[in-house]
Amino acid sequence: MSRTRHSLWIALLALVSVANVCAADRSRQNYIQYCAGCHQFDGSGSPDAGIPDMRAKVGQFLFSPRGRAFLVQVPGSANSPLSDGELAQLLNWIVKAFSQAQLPATFEPFNEDEVRRLRADRPAAIAELRREVVQELQQQGHAVR
Repeated sequence: MSRTRHSLWIALLALVSVANVCAADRSRQNYIQYCAGCHQFDGSGSPDAGIPDMRAKVGQFLFSPRGRAFLVQVPGSANSPLSDGELAQLLNWIVKAFSQAQLPATFEPFNEDEVRRLRADRPAAIAELRREVVQELQQQGHAVR
């Protein structure tokens, strides 16, 4: 490989790395702006006020297709001013930041098309859906509440 081609590859890899860091930082900033008010900066939520603790738990929702959909359809996500792509990036950041160890081995990141589809199909009784998903996950042996 020529020196010029090698230098171009190194520059391209550096740009990709910077883009990934910037996307993660944007997602963190979006979390702070749109989620931390209720879920706290550390994801601990306010369980006494009905705001669940996401730490070591939110990743478990991805063991159920209904749980995965719930994370997009919960009002804070579905009603956020973020674009579908930004929300997908934010959800990917949340599950990795607060529950990396609990993610399924087959975890597929959220993407813009999936978020668009799920946002358009919102359940009428979101609290009931959450109870059903939690019960399903508990039956599978996951420690979620």
